[in-house]
Amino acid sequence: MPTRGMTVREEQIALSHRMLDAMENRNIALCDAGTGIGKTYAYLTAGIAFMSERDRDGRLFQPVLISTSSIALQNAVLNEYLPFLTRILMADGQIRNLIAALKAEKCTAAATNLQKAAVPLLTALENPDGDREFSAYAKHLALLDRTLSIIRSAVQDRATPLVIRRLKELARTVTYLLEESNQMVRYVSVNETGEAVLCATVTNLGVRLAETMWERPCPYILTSGTMAVGPSFQRFREEAGLAQCLRVKESVSLSPFDYEENCRLYLPVNPVSFTDPQYYDKLSADIAALITASNGHALVLFTSYAAMSAVKERLLLKNLPWPIFTLNHNANYTVEQFRRSPGAVLLATGAAWEGFDFPGDAVSMLIIPRLPFPLPDAVKEAERERYDTLRDYIRAVIVPEMQIKLKQGFGRAIRTETDTCAVAILDERACAGGRYHEDVLSALPEMRRADTMRDIEDYIRSVKSEQYFTEGNEKHGEERERGLLRSPQSA
Repeated sequence: MPTRGMTVREEQIALSHRMLDAMENRNIALCDAGTGIGKTYAYLTAGIAFMSERDRDGRLFQPVLISTSSIALQNAVLNEYLPFLTRILMADGQIRNLIAALKAEKCTAAATNLQKAAVPLLTALENPDGDREFSAYAKHLALLDRTLSIIRSAVQDRATPLVIRRLKELARTVTYLLEESNQMVRYVSVNETGEAVLCATVTNLGVRLAETMWERPCPYILTSGTMAVGPSFQRFREEAGLAQCLRVKESVSLSPFDYEENCRLYLPVNPVSFTDPQYYDKLSADIAALITASNGHALVLFTSYAAMSAVKERLLLKNLPWPIFTLNHNANYTVEQFRRSPGAVLLATGAAWEGFDFPGDAVSMLIIPRLPFPLPDAVKEAERERYDTLRDYIRAVIVPEMQIKLKQGFGRAIRTETDTCAVAILDERACAGGRYHEDVLSALPEMRRADTMRDIEDYIRSVKSEQYFTEGNEKHGEERERGLLRSPQSA
């Protein structure tokens, strides 16, 4: 790997060995690995070594299954990580798809009937009427369920095995959604395009995982940069059904990055209160001041689209000299635009907390306006019932989940050994004297504090090159004169 430009990281090597040991010994490894360790390469290399050794020994074939938390990482594993490792090692919408498939196989009547039965449901999902309850969709699901049963019988001997399997999968999904059980929670969520999504999950996922996975004598590797809170895996083990499992081996690999030198944490002395009638005006002013202190090069992570939109409107009125992009539906295009625009500012929420990588100077200022507490939903309500008091529930579930999400967001700041960045958390609850001040500090690595905006500006000037303060300025100025930077409002 070093011959291909990779940095030698002793913790990464040790982590990969621990993963391989767990595979060989059929253990369950919980591996918390800080940002920069290279955990993806660690588990892929361990998996390849495990498969190769079994093959050489003539042992029974056993696949290695990789499950990621996002499609972005899944695509990266498939299209970037594995091809790179291969070069090194070898050199040295369910319903609509099913309708289309039925039409392609000349099952026209079945396709037409399925389409008619699905239209009411699809229309309701695409245009949700406010906070509709799950029961509002039940009659549409029941119609679809009856139609699927008829179609499966009609095309059983005519359709290909692939279409038959898709019919069974859709029928099984509809059955799950219609089933009334105290072991299941059914609820309605809304995706990023504003469409409703019908969801069903078990009330206690940990029990189900223990029954279907952990009790089998197979090795499992679970790794993340945010699995532990400090040295403790307690919240994860309880959530995953591993609290009493004796096969679990825990390890924490600290990040190789020098946060003490390369990062500064800013918690305002007088943060804006959520109850202030001018909250968004004052918050936007603080964000604009921070962006100015870092000369652009900023990522602002929000916890809601509404807050992001409110701040965006106010920032655009300030005519800042850097392009402002908003991460909405066309995420990949916007991210590329941000990367190609030196000094730019990216306002983001959702997957941006964990799914994107901006090494170098692109993110030299990370701003978190509000702590990322989980939103209440049907699953959380079911979990709440297992605790005696609300306080117990908040301390055992809500705070650890906030800390994990905060660690994920913080991970956007420093991506390589040479990156430098200031991190500003503007939530009044995170500041000195705030309810969650100590929880925030315990979730983040040790680093020096910046007490004022001036401290941030001085720090940025001390660690950045002269080019940092001039790159993009001339280009953006010319584009502004020609009217080409009207686009940030719609980006």
